[in-house]
Amino acid sequence: SHSEVMYISPNRTVRGAVDSDNLATAVNDDLAYANGWDGTGVGVAVIDSGVTLNDDNNSDGNNAPSRVVFSQSFVPNDATVADAYGHGTTVADILAGNGFDSTTSNYPGFYRGIAPEAQIVSLRVLDGTGAGNDSEVIAAIQLAISLQSTYNIRVINLSLSRGVYESYTLDPLCQAVESAWNAGIVVVAAAGNMGQYNGAGTAGYATIGAPGNDPYIITV
Repeated sequence: SHSEVMYISPNRTVRGAVDSDNLATAVNDDLAYANGWDGTGVGVAVIDSGVTLNDDNNSDGNNAPSRVVFSQSFVPNDATVADAYGHGTTVADILAGNGFDSTTSNYPGFYRGIAPEAQIVSLRVLDGTGAGNDSEVIAAIQLAISLQSTYNIRVINLSLSRGVYESYTLDPLCQAVESAWNAGIVVVAAAGNMGQYNGAGTAGYATIGAPGNDPYIITV
């Protein structure tokens, strides 16, 4: 009844579930996982350098079914779907790694991905040097849209970028990601690696690359 008391809550007991130092708390991953949001039934299209199979993107180690449910290469004259650069596999494990290796090996903590039960659709557009081009990325986005209902693709991840050379309303890469957005797919793209660049004297301003400059997508 005190005028300055809005609400009284019990001092409930909390218990550690995972080493908190290794959770992606910046995106509230620990809260989502604790409430059952683990990616089950959701497909994530990883448009990157491919995904090499490992323990963490299998269900429970190498003897279990892989959660990489579809793979295709768009790299010219290279049909290999395995990751020749390493970037795409890292991205996939951040997105959907189940932390299996860190429970069986001498790791200092438990390293789990954001959505450890999600299925990965791997669309390789970057070659062994980590480079690709617009047309390959656009073709991969178009395939992801066409596979949307097959694998329940809810997210497209593009941890890649290039310079901005025209308005997003004209840029074909931006228009491709908007087509995915219009299809009901959440598109996440990299801001780029130029945030600390000050060669133009702008203190990092205007360094976000395409397609991360498109306002219809999430840029990280």
